[in-house]
Amino acid sequence: MNPKIGVQLIAAFMILSMILSSVAYFIGSDDSSEEDNNQPYINNPQTEYFNVGGKQVFHSFNSIADGLQMSNPQTFEAQFLDVEYIESTAPEPWNEQLPLNLTTVYVRNKVEVDNLYMTSSKQIYFSQDLNNEFLLLSTMTPKIISFQYVWLPSSDDKYQYYFLSRIDTTGNIIGINVMGEPTIFTPTRESAEAVISIIESFAVPPTAYDTFSPVLNYSDDYSEFQVVKSQAGFADLYYLGLHRNDDGSFTRTTIYYYPSAESAAHISELALSGSERGFSQYDVTTEEDILKVVLTGEFSLVTGEDIE
Repeated sequence: MNPKIGVQLIAAFMILSMILSSVAYFIGSDDSSEEDNNQPYINNPQTEYFNVGGKQVFHSFNSIADGLQMSNPQTFEAQFLDVEYIESTAPEPWNEQLPLNLTTVYVRNKVEVDNLYMTSSKQIYFSQDLNNEFLLLSTMTPKIISFQYVWLPSSDDKYQYYFLSRIDTTGNIIGINVMGEPTIFTPTRESAEAVISIIESFAVPPTAYDTFSPVLNYSDDYSEFQVVKSQAGFADLYYLGLHRNDDGSFTRTTIYYYPSAESAAHISELALSGSERGFSQYDVTTEEDILKVVLTGEFSLVTGEDIE
């Protein structure tokens, strides 16, 4: 892993973890009897369907590609998790058992996002960019606002979205929400407005999808867990997709853009003994600067096999 990217990853992970912890504490410790009369602008939780007024986000949200199309081009890593599908097809949340040397990113925990909204998450997308900012997109049920917030108008009058400023116990802003399908959560209003600007643009703006298109063009569209990463150390771009099959086996798709010679050679060597080691599928294909590996087997085999 690139040391600089690793430091950025850990820093952003810690920032979001602190934000999520603060929000969870704030929700759990709310006491209306201690309301600060000097802050009458604080809005109380809503029990109706995203009842905050304004325009709501509406964007396709079925894969990592959809999230990347809402992310800025400076994004260097992202992950997508279809929690609803995993919970309906597997006896336990296998995504929580994935090793870091496979995912190359810290996998977001459903409980964290559930606590952020006090609802149940269905799909989750999380990305980080080179400016050390993050973007969290998610869908949820029920679609309610169970947190206190300060309403902020958009700096651009042409947008009719409402920006909900999350506050901690001291009244400090710790994040911005824009509700919808998916709901946006960012550290600042500026970063939230940047996402809205992408969504509302008449022309097709540059996005993180463009950054990762070399691997996305070869990716699958059925994996319930997906990751993309740039500057991974063993390739310029890396894609990972994991899917649980009907028979309980797992299919892993890894795609490399400009893989290192050492990684490509090692992967080709592993493939020679794939069937002997219990894999029912171990396909390695190359096309110009792309290396694609698709393997199927038991969970422990698929998640434990080297990626480089």
